[in-house]
Amino acid sequence: MVITALLSIFALLSPALAVSINNTLYIITNAETPSLDRPGLTPIGLQRAQDCIPPIFADLNLGLIIVCKPNNKTGACMPANDTAAPLAASLGLVPDSHCGTASDACVGNTLTKYAKNSTQAILVVWDSAEMDDLLENLDIELPGGDDDDDADEVTSHADLLLIKNLKQKVIETSMNCTGIDGPAPGTF
Repeated sequence: MVITALLSIFALLSPALAVSINNTLYIITNAETPSLDRPGLTPIGLQRAQDCIPPIFADLNLGLIIVCKPNNKTGACMPANDTAAPLAASLGLVPDSHCGTASDACVGNTLTKYAKNSTQAILVVWDSAEMDDLLENLDIELPGGDDDDDADEVTSHADLLLIKNLKQKVIETSMNCTGIDGPAPGTF
């Protein structure tokens, strides 16, 4: 019984510890992907990954990029890795992709471990289909969110950028990619 209680307390504290870091944490989802589960990024997704994302983060003192581990069988996380690759190359960083999407504590533990030795900012680029689980595991609630399907808004808009700092609430903003963000031509 005591062990069960301790495990419950640890499970409750682990996600909170993951975001209780002094580093600024940025979270984005993968760039736009084709419909019908086809692999890769769309031309707009490639444009976002290559031309928009690197300048956004160029001067933000990133020291770590965390990307979910690609799964060749399901295709999960492959677009997230494709999204992060141009930025990582421009900064001379190698993305940390050891966390799978099903690993509840892995990202939080990685953040905490990194924050012990560095004050540099951290970017998490995650698979859009798994974003709700990531936010839940990190105990991050979106502004105005009701904690139920918090990530629906993030996963339906590839231009959203979440910013979390220990001293402030989560900020949700657009990447402001000229010619990319906003309604697609021909839509309502």
